[in-house]
Amino acid sequence: MENLRELQEKLSQSEKEKQELLLRVKELSSIIEQSKLDSAKLAAIITSSDDAIISKTLNGVITSWNNSAERTFGYASHEMIGEPILKLIPEDRKQEEVHILSRLRKGERVEHFETKRVKKDGNLIDVSLTISPIKDSMGKIIGLSKIARDITERKQEEQRKNDFVAIVSHELKTPLTSITGYIQLMLLKLRKEGNEQHLDILGKAENQAKKMAAMIQDFLNLAKMEDGKIRMNYAAFDLKPLVEEIVADTQFKSPNHYICISIDDQINIRADRDKIGQVLINLLSNAIKYSPKGGNISITAKIKAQKVTIAVKDKGLGINIADQKRLCDRFYRVNNDLSKSVSGFGIGLYLVSEILRYHQSKIMVESKEGFGSNFSFSLPLQPDLDVAADMFDKR
Repeated sequence: MENLRELQEKLSQSEKEKQELLLRVKELSSIIEQSKLDSAKLAAIITSSDDAIISKTLNGVITSWNNSAERTFGYASHEMIGEPILKLIPEDRKQEEVHILSRLRKGERVEHFETKRVKKDGNLIDVSLTISPIKDSMGKIIGLSKIARDITERKQEEQRKNDFVAIVSHELKTPLTSITGYIQLMLLKLRKEGNEQHLDILGKAENQAKKMAAMIQDFLNLAKMEDGKIRMNYAAFDLKPLVEEIVADTQFKSPNHYICISIDDQINIRADRDKIGQVLINLLSNAIKYSPKGGNISITAKIKAQKVTIAVKDKGLGINIADQKRLCDRFYRVNNDLSKSVSGFGIGLYLVSEILRYHQSKIMVESKEGFGSNFSFSLPLQPDLDVAADMFDKR
């Protein structure tokens, strides 16, 4: 009797385990079906994508090649799978792959990397690359996924715009220089005669001419920057004398503002002195323009963790959060009632951001409408000049 009871209990337990096993099999089947569905969806997305989607090993050997990759580069999948990705890279850009692979092996993602690649017919195209590491279930990097977008048409359009801007700016600069020269001659004559009324009028005309000259120079710098014709000349220099030079010149032109300097002696950095000067001139000019009632402006520099952080702070109109996100976009201007009277084309901060990008830095802003703004950037005391040089070569 007792044995029969034990046997019944074992049969009951066995039935229970059987039901649990069936339930697990059912769940596993559902997971497999969902995985198949997800894989099918992913495959459909990859196949129909307008962007070239390519997978490769950590050694740069291509393992997958979608239809758009064939349209973009001219190679069929059977011609590229198993081939090195270097087949698509121009000879003068082979080193890019080394830098990209080194970053990806660290688990980093490379986004919107603009460069050139070579098609099957030998023609070069402009592409924007986004490259991500592929990891297994343990988090180990086992391959790389690349999305390449053909931006040749966009680049050509930008080049046409830049050429137009450069030509027009150059043509405007010559007569404006003559106008400024004539005004200055008239000012000299009027000063000798003591004609204060006409001095004031011509003085205002001279200021407007200088503003126009500065705007034209910004357009020329923009065209050169976009065309890759601006080069960085890195050298060691003391930051404080540069700041003092710029502040003295700015203060002379803007007597209604008091510019306070707080910079330690002997802050030696290695950068392009003229370009960093352009950054500071632009930030101080903006601080003055957006503080129409005058007041104090401060420029500070502090060293921390092998970097120097330079900040320009004003107590002017301030900038709302939405505008702050787009300040460095080309041709973007803050559009509100307070800033309507401020001149400019929205080029200055774009040039600032580009110059700082080549110095391995970026512009930061803290601001609130009605309470002023604080623009800052940090420069490494010992920059990686090879990285900066490579950035120029990629343009």
